[in-house]
Amino acid sequence: MFVVFTLAFTLMGVRLFILQIVEAPAYAKLAESQREREITFPARRGAILDRAGEPLAISIDLHMVFTDPELVEDPVSEAEKLAPVLGLDATEIATKLRGTWEGDRFEYLARQVEPKVARKIKDLDLPGIYLRGEPKRYYPGGRLASHLLGFVGIDGEGLEGVESQYEDILRGTPGSLKLEQDPVGNALPQAAYEEERPVPGQSLLLTIDKELQYFTQLTLADAAKRYHAESGTAIVMKVRTGEILALANVPDFDPNHPGEFSDDDRRNRALTDVYEPGSAYKIVTASAALEEHVVTPKTTFTVPYAFNYSDRVFHDSHTHPTEKMTVTEIIEQSSNVGTIQIGLKLGGDKLDEYVHRFGFGAKTGLDFPGESPGIVIDRSDWTGPTIATIPIGQGIAVTPLQMIEAYATLANGGMWVEPKLLAATVRGNGHSEPSPPPTTRRVLSQKTADKMTRILTGVTEIGTGVEAQIPGYEVAGKTGTAQKPLPGGGYGNSYVGSFAGFAPAKRPALVVIVVLDNPSPIWGGSTAAPTFRTIMEFALRHLGVAPTGNAERAAREIEAEQAAIEPAHD
Repeated sequence: MFVVFTLAFTLMGVRLFILQIVEAPAYAKLAESQREREITFPARRGAILDRAGEPLAISIDLHMVFTDPELVEDPVSEAEKLAPVLGLDATEIATKLRGTWEGDRFEYLARQVEPKVARKIKDLDLPGIYLRGEPKRYYPGGRLASHLLGFVGIDGEGLEGVESQYEDILRGTPGSLKLEQDPVGNALPQAAYEEERPVPGQSLLLTIDKELQYFTQLTLADAAKRYHAESGTAIVMKVRTGEILALANVPDFDPNHPGEFSDDDRRNRALTDVYEPGSAYKIVTASAALEEHVVTPKTTFTVPYAFNYSDRVFHDSHTHPTEKMTVTEIIEQSSNVGTIQIGLKLGGDKLDEYVHRFGFGAKTGLDFPGESPGIVIDRSDWTGPTIATIPIGQGIAVTPLQMIEAYATLANGGMWVEPKLLAATVRGNGHSEPSPPPTTRRVLSQKTADKMTRILTGVTEIGTGVEAQIPGYEVAGKTGTAQKPLPGGGYGNSYVGSFAGFAPAKRPALVVIVVLDNPSPIWGGSTAAPTFRTIMEFALRHLGVAPTGNAERAAREIEAEQAAIEPAHD
């Protein structure tokens, strides 16, 4: 008996040692998990504001409805009471009230319900049914700036656009409450609890001008409808700072109901889509040749209607006899053959160098989700006709944002400025912190930029861009009409019409680009240019940019010129 009791007590001692010393932390954790409950509280997401502090995206307070199946007394009866209030099927609710797996203690019944619905559920006072506050993202402007803002998911995480790009800043830090409960889940009133309050996310102050954004969207939508375009893009940017004041795409979507729209509707074409720019790209060829002193604005070329190079035959957009044309006239009349001759005189190495100096083939630095770097053929992969196609904007693909950056470079005296969308972050106490200044780099000399500005002013005065003239303001810009390449190679009968330019030409304040996919008529000078004029004119007057001359006299001169001159096509 002594030996038996000795062994028994020895075994019990060993077991107690294991329980109280070796396995004590694990059992303490298990007991804590059974006794303690942690409730999390979502943080209020930061707002997104325009440059004047007007709200573009805010969070409103709604409720989530959830259940603890182990505390539900009569699943069928409770489901029948909840179904008409929530607008859901009673059978599906009953399944959740029973729990979808053994030991299930949590099931969502509904998310983001309106306050009046939440009050009705609270009045039902059903066992095991609970309400908790839940913020919902709301976009008061509906479709306004939808491609820039993006949207959030059901749990409040940013999925697209600025909401996704600045998720870490906007989302904040969720709060929590740790309390002790009895075996049936009731809180113990005398037990201690730990509370961590949620930290709201910071708000974002964008460079977008709400009124200008709205006007740009309306104008672009009207142009797409009027010219039967499949899609379109328009961007308005400040020349000196690179601030994006408006960015619009057609089609668009309502971020309050993103699931009702296709991926194609939600695509931000201004940054994600690439296209061959065609004649609008000729500024790169001309600028590079001027900068390298290969030509001057008055250098003359013999320009035929058709030009053979390598295995291709290149044509101008309109028939004409062989004629002498200066560099200025080549750009004003958007001659393909003349521009190719300029490119050949510049040479392939220098042409490729300036393609990259202008930023093509690389992302702009805006860091927007899904931004494309464009498509640029590596110099080592050039074939025979490449040196003739690149100068006229074929065989290279760009985004509208890259293209407007090239024109902004000319307007900014040859200085490339990184585009900017975020002006500042704003904390809950109202303190704002400006975003870092944009990076810059010298692409062209001031002298070359001035020469190109004078040439592009001629484009709108007597060239292919007369439809872009604005009474009282000198406009510098260039049209583009480019055939869309076919998937299997070659070109079809679809076109991209575009116009990009800046104003006032001698002291540029704003740069605007309009791109229309497959408009009718196809010419950028007849479709994108007048759309540019409408947007640019409103923007200049909205921002109080002073006219460069007598507006009434300029209007009469424009009317007379347009009556006497039939605009050439590019």
